[in-house]
Amino acid sequence: MESPEQGTRKNAAGAAKGKMKRCAHCGAKNKGSFEYCIRCSEPLDAEAPAGVGVVSPQAAQDRTTLSKLLIGGVAAAVLLAALALLLRGTSDDAGGGEAPAVQASSGGPDLAPREAPVRTGIASKDVLERFNAGRAAYNQRDYSTAIGLFQEVIQEIPDNPSAHQYLGLSFYHLQQFPEAMGALADARKLQPDSFELLDHYVTAAKKAGDLESGSAALKEYIQRNPNERAARLELSRIARAMGRPEEALEQAAFLASSNQASPEFKYEYGVSLKAAGKIDEAIEALKSSVELDPSSAVAQHALGVTELQSGKAKEAVGPLEQAVAKAPENGEFRFSLAQAYEKLDRIPESFAAYDAYLQRAGGSDPRAKVVRERLEIAKKALAEERNRTGEPRQGRDAKE
Repeated sequence: MESPEQGTRKNAAGAAKGKMKRCAHCGAKNKGSFEYCIRCSEPLDAEAPAGVGVVSPQAAQDRTTLSKLLIGGVAAAVLLAALALLLRGTSDDAGGGEAPAVQASSGGPDLAPREAPVRTGIASKDVLERFNAGRAAYNQRDYSTAIGLFQEVIQEIPDNPSAHQYLGLSFYHLQQFPEAMGALADARKLQPDSFELLDHYVTAAKKAGDLESGSAALKEYIQRNPNERAARLELSRIARAMGRPEEALEQAAFLASSNQASPEFKYEYGVSLKAAGKIDEAIEALKSSVELDPSSAVAQHALGVTELQSGKAKEAVGPLEQAVAKAPENGEFRFSLAQAYEKLDRIPESFAAYDAYLQRAGGSDPRAKVVRERLEIAKKALAEERNRTGEPRQGRDAKE
């Protein structure tokens, strides 16, 4: 779903075939006709007008509890100590790679309507001049001036959808999100089948914290345009963000069953199955997504954490290592890999992965401080064990 927060996706149902583009943000492959990544909504072309995106992209994965890190001696089969890093992280679908389903930074990327300005009904030269002056102010990021000019235009010609759209986007950039929703809703009444207006309205609704209105607008649009896959994709993501897994699954299943199902749609189906608690089916769907696009770090990570959640730590390691190899700067991927190593008692590798995670953890990550403190305790205990026995306890993998 293209949106005003991280990028606007083209109508997937009508997209022309062409050369594939790879997203520099998340690595997803997109049709050559797309301007914005269908997975994370980031612009595919740095020169393209920036949009407002789904965020997240989003998303991150439900975390398993960071289980006990056993550090023990080999003598007398006595385990020295168990360090419990009790960190329960909650996240959405893929963590760090796909923009999280409903995430947006304050004063996010620029919005720019992709459709040509509609001057229909502007017969007055004076009104047309004010319309063009409003556009110029908007393009110069003088949003307060733009708002005044477009309000004047709307007083003269209330049925001009572009004036309402620019008014809404100007409010959006000033972080006046309810006002932006109102103006964009007026634009949508004039052009109810415009996907771009729907996209902008939904993102403004998410910024306003009004997911219910965004969901309602998507459902109403899909009723009239049942084959609009990009709208269904966004509705699935919003439904998961609202804790409605069955509703998300309904939309994702439609996407996955399409004869044009893409790796992105298979991925969405997999994470929706996971959210609905259908873990085995989720693993199969995510494997299908990885098979279609093995270069996707996000899909590899989603598969790995789902395997880990199912208790299959061995199976999780492979895709998680692939995710880290493809996106080495992603701390979330390192965290998940550390969990898998730790589940298998591959202690040195787990330590290294946690260290790498801490190097990349942002200041807002509440887990980082606890992980750092308890990891130091674990390292100290391991060093003491080495001094006493000459060798730390080997992991289960080493014995098998």
